[in-house]
Amino acid sequence: MKILKTMSAVALAAALAACGGSSDPAPPPVVGFTQPAGTVAVNFTVDDTANGTWKTNELEWKGQVNFDATTRIATKDATWLGGTWAKLYDDGPWNANNATTGQPGHEPAGSVAGDHRLGITVFVAPPATGTLAFEYGLRDATNADRANGGWVWSGPNGTFSVAAGATAAVTAPGITFPAKGAIDLQLTLDTSQLLTAFSYTAGTTVIKVKGSAWGWSEVTLLDNGTKGDVTAADGIFTLVLSQNINTAAPPYPGLLKTGDRAEFVWVIDGVEYKDAAGAASPQGAAGATKTGAAAWAPQTVQLTTTGFINTYIQAP
Repeated sequence: MKILKTMSAVALAAALAACGGSSDPAPPPVVGFTQPAGTVAVNFTVDDTANGTWKTNELEWKGQVNFDATTRIATKDATWLGGTWAKLYDDGPWNANNATTGQPGHEPAGSVAGDHRLGITVFVAPPATGTLAFEYGLRDATNADRANGGWVWSGPNGTFSVAAGATAAVTAPGITFPAKGAIDLQLTLDTSQLLTAFSYTAGTTVIKVKGSAWGWSEVTLLDNGTKGDVTAADGIFTLVLSQNINTAAPPYPGLLKTGDRAEFVWVIDGVEYKDAAGAASPQGAAGATKTGAAAWAPQTVQLTTTGFINTYIQAP
């Protein structure tokens, strides 16, 4: 003991370390993510409990929210395309550690890991004066077309704002994915009736269609009597929803329910089938629906009246 009393603090620490001891207590474990100073938490959640299909990192919060995944700080990008969007997680709250990984979660405080409600909490620095407003939607993060593909948000774009001097957490409204239905969809385009600005040459012209019911991904159609096409080489191209979707992969499309509005736009040789005013054209297009083994029932091709003017079919 006399020897220990005459040791310097440095020597004592070295001696204890050599014996497997320590001169200081172990630091407490880090629990949760540390909120950056001078920021406000902004919470965003989407509900997929009806289907339980979407998984961590398969959805991203597309919009004016430019996200740094390391600091978890979000800044405004008015262009929507200049930065990185925040992916959604189902790994529990940001202010606690995930029981399986031992790492901080990413979802809003109070969230439960693995409950099919996917979310993200980002941190925004309030402006010096006024209000900082953000607009946003949601997309399938596995879709490679960042500019146009993978849009799975329904309704008008979402918004949230952070005011000068704000300290309380902000909730950015999310959406709920509805349960899939049992109504199949048929869309046809008769190339003999196209707008005069478009032309069709058999064997050369490429006909595609993209729509809300399958995440706005383009589906290439063949006039060959398969996948619901009634007659081969007649110049009428057909999409039957049930025969052209993969329900086990993003965007996890399914059949329609009564009241669903299936929006769509034809794409001819890479150009959207729209009139001079920029509205999708119903000319030459037709649609029908059915349930199970019933016969196809024709439905009117209509035009949306807000936002992008798309053609759509209303499921009866």
